[in-house]
Amino acid sequence: MKNYFVLLKYFIKIILFAPLFISSALPQNNFAEDTIKINLETAEQIFLQHNLQLLAAKYNINANKASIIQARLWNNPNFSIGQNIYNKFTGKYFDFSKTGNTDLQLQQLFLLAGKRNDQIKLAQINSETAEDSFYDLLRTLKFELRTNFYDLYFLQKSKKFYDKTIPSVQKTVDAAQRIYEQHAILLSEVLRLKSLLFSLQNERLGIENQISDIQNNLNVLLSDSTNSHSYFDPQLNVVFYDSLNANYISLNDALETALENRPDVKIAASNVAYEKTNLALQKALAIPDLTIGGSYSRNGSYIPDYLALTLSVDLPIFNRNQGNIQVSENTLEENKILLNQTKQAVKKEVVSAYDKALETDNLYKNFDRTFPNQYEKLASGMIANYESRNMTIIEFTDFYESYRTSMLQMIQLQNSRIDAFEQLNYAVGKDILFPKHN
Repeated sequence: MKNYFVLLKYFIKIILFAPLFISSALPQNNFAEDTIKINLETAEQIFLQHNLQLLAAKYNINANKASIIQARLWNNPNFSIGQNIYNKFTGKYFDFSKTGNTDLQLQQLFLLAGKRNDQIKLAQINSETAEDSFYDLLRTLKFELRTNFYDLYFLQKSKKFYDKTIPSVQKTVDAAQRIYEQHAILLSEVLRLKSLLFSLQNERLGIENQISDIQNNLNVLLSDSTNSHSYFDPQLNVVFYDSLNANYISLNDALETALENRPDVKIAASNVAYEKTNLALQKALAIPDLTIGGSYSRNGSYIPDYLALTLSVDLPIFNRNQGNIQVSENTLEENKILLNQTKQAVKKEVVSAYDKALETDNLYKNFDRTFPNQYEKLASGMIANYESRNMTIIEFTDFYESYRTSMLQMIQLQNSRIDAFEQLNYAVGKDILFPKHN
């Protein structure tokens, strides 16, 4: 029976400590040699120069600019030649002499009713829309870059909290285990401590996974083409961001700026302008174009060496482009409604982002900045008090749960505040809160 209890005791130890042994035995990612300390300005410079989506969008802008050149070009003249194959009177094939017949004709199409100008204007609007689409993509990707940058900074800050806290709790667990083996405390007390330790380790693993995901996103955004992805260590001037104030701009100014700067609003307005021009073009297409030319016939007319001026025009009897005109009219009304819908959506987005930024900033400004340092000092004292048996396990674990929650919420509040500011910049379409990052 005694041997049975001894075996049971060792079996319990194996179960309790197995997760710790396994985690310590797992290979750890070592990014030290690939770690890059980077600030936001540098990250944005790399992003603007190397992001593949932006580079592809720039080619689309160039392609649309080339379409303007194409729209300005005149239609090529048309030249035709007719030659008789066999002259039965002379018995010659392809007789190019005076006894044979050769017909020549040269024609040039002239677009009437301003069609060419309308086509040029449509190409110009398409080019402007391509540029607005580029800036809308830039706005979205820059927002993604910045939020990933901030989130990575504060996640690494949270990870440092766990890296500092877990060893202290681990020492406490080890001390409690030794005391338990001396039969001075109950097993339930040891298990409660190990549960706290396991919870901290598991949360740290979750943060590590989030960091890994963001690192991958940053490598894609910055187009890191190295075989081993770079491990970015974001550098943030916390003093600069602490000095920011959401009240720097009023809601009315934010709304006005958004309607002036948002690329999607410009694109919606361009769609209206495009369809107005297209409607004018469709109406102009109802007016036939004029083809002017000249013709020559050596022996194929009533006199030799016949010269003539030719004019040709379609007769608008059946097709006066009625269907396309109606399509354009309805599309124009649709685009007008979509423009109003886009403006309303932008206004709601700005109001929501402004309220969030204001509320988060007010909460942060009213937060006691000495709170974290005081809590850290108290945490060190709590560990000493528990090891000296001046407090119960329930008091100790309750304090540590509160300590962990408060410290992480403080870090999250800082992160949420900067993200809220960036969300407002994104909603407005301009860096209205911090035009310069230090």
